[in-house]
Amino acid sequence: MKKIVALALTLCLALGLAACGSSGEQLQIGIPADATNGARALLLLQDLGILTLNDGVGLEATERDVKDNPHNVKIVAMEAANLPSSLPDLDFAVINGNYASGAGIGDTVLVTEDAESVAAQTYGNVLCVKEGREEEPAVQALLAALMSEDTQNWIAENYNGVVMPMGAQELAYPEIAEPVTLKVGASPSPHAEILEHVAPILAEHNVTLDIVEFDDYVMPNTGVEDGSLDVNYFQHQPYLDDFNAENGTHIVSVGVVHYEPMGLYPGKTSSLDVFNK
Repeated sequence: MKKIVALALTLCLALGLAACGSSGEQLQIGIPADATNGARALLLLQDLGILTLNDGVGLEATERDVKDNPHNVKIVAMEAANLPSSLPDLDFAVINGNYASGAGIGDTVLVTEDAESVAAQTYGNVLCVKEGREEEPAVQALLAALMSEDTQNWIAENYNGVVMPMGAQELAYPEIAEPVTLKVGASPSPHAEILEHVAPILAEHNVTLDIVEFDDYVMPNTGVEDGSLDVNYFQHQPYLDDFNAENGTHIVSVGVVHYEPMGLYPGKTSSLDVFNK
């Protein structure tokens, strides 16, 4: 999931100036401030009937595309990682699955992106290496373990819908005669947790995982590029594409493992019934 630093921005999505200045009864909904996840959040709010966007905006949607705001909600945009801790100050927040999982609030989600939505299919999280290493046996063994029925079922069973498997693929494990260690950069949750699950499986195939956890979204890619990491697992394909374009790096995906649907989480208000009044 793409993390954009800073930019704490409060946006009032109302049809007129009078609405922006309305009373404290106005519901506040937090969304990520970055363009990618902000658009996903707005689309989810549209799917729920909370607001309406201009026709055809899709994953390019911004607050300027709000056409109708019948519930006079106030959108509070902030760094995605800060949304879980800000829930006590908000009525609701649209939060990325990885941040919800890391904050231990996954089981409180009210609704998530549909599995067949464009966003869910576009932002699957990928296993990555530097270009030219895609077919290395240890890399292929790691991919086989991640895509196995065992692991994909484990993802489905352990994350309360905030992390979802892409679907099992029975890939062959290459023959690896001598022990190999793969140094893998990953975010703590869910990526490192999923890697810990597959580590015993890989050990049976002569591959040891050295899992290095990162809280940022730059070092796992620079590590793969400079060779200090063999593999990383933390990002979706659009973020990888942008990173390569901006930095001249040569990092490629070898497979899509899971996706993290954005969900609407309760803060001061616990039920969506408030929108039925």
